Amino acid sequence: MSTRQQQGMTVHALGTGGGPVVSSSRAGTSTAITVDGATYVVDCGMGSIRNYRSSCAWEELRAVFLTHHHSDHIYDLGSFLVTGWQVPGECFGRPIQVHGPGRPPRIPALDAEHARDIDARTRGRRMAGTAEVVDALLDRVFASDVAIRMADEGRDDPHEWVTGHDIAVPEDAQADPVSARHPRMEPFEVYRDELVTVTAILVDHRLCYPAFGFRVDSAYGSVVVSGDTAPSENLVGLARGADLLLHEVMDLDAILATFPDGPKRDGIAVHLKESHTSYDEVGGIARAAGAGRLVLHHVVPNTPGAADTAKMAAVASRDFGAPVAVAEDNDVFAVGPAAVRPGDLVAGAVTA
Repeated sequence: MSTRQQQGMTVHALGTGGGPVVSSSRAGTSTAITVDGATYVVDCGMGSIRNYRSSCAWEELRAVFLTHHHSDHIYDLGSFLVTGWQVPGECFGRPIQVHGPGRPPRIPALDAEHARDIDARTRGRRMAGTAEVVDALLDRVFASDVAIRMADEGRDDPHEWVTGHDIAVPEDAQADPVSARHPRMEPFEVYRDELVTVTAILVDHRLCYPAFGFRVDSAYGSVVVSGDTAPSENLVGLARGADLLLHEVMDLDAILATFPDGPKRDGIAVHLKESHTSYDEVGGIARAAGAGRLVLHHVVPNTPGAADTAKMAAVASRDFGAPVAVAEDNDVFAVGPAAVRPGDLVAGAVTA
């Protein structure tokens, strides 16, 4: 279903599952925000492209924003970029901008000692910035497809339709991949057109640097997507007074119960605890930000029956002071005068 010609601001849950796990119930994390028929996508998790086409059209897409480069947030990026490239009836209506993390000067670490250990373990590996990722997808991963289609179908060079951009963290933030991965800072602008302004801030996703939360402001209201983060004062600042906050959520005990015992389980337990936000913390974060509504997504664990989403919503609602929704794939939330009240959401639709 296309949103073309529709006025207003809506949020489409393209994928609501968190983590690099193949789930039969939730696509990987991805959110589409539409404003007056233009669409802006935050993250491109596994399977999200199918849900994108359930609610949006390629000609509406203007920009893609990547919170960070963990695989579960970029699995479908290549699909988004190549599928809309001059396919008859399924084509981008304008060049697409992809904004995301730049390449850090070194692999992030907890401290100097940890950095030395990482250098030895990774043995010269380097990270990549978003512009490099986009170029690699178009020029290496899909190089044969692109060349054949340009030759056989007369398509233009895909770089005329897709451009990657590295988000530059402001120098005055004094951020660093080892000593200051998420320093206290003010939100900063990363994108603007005639319909929206998009701002970003660094959030706390342990060793993932840079990791961003995004805020989209329009004439109708404001939406914040937390990205992956532990409880973050920066995120609270970004979400101050937002109409709708989509925040990641985790039940640590439930996800650990899905893993076999052993050192790998112990290691990922530390990562999960220090990288994500528990269901019993997220309501207080939304309350501190003064957000109008709270919707939980990037649900961990994301496999069928593993997460008690009713419990998550009840605890978060208690701390937030208002009803809380746990998004399911293809749920739609209105922002602004047509917004539904919490609890009025019907899966896959917006009730008036």
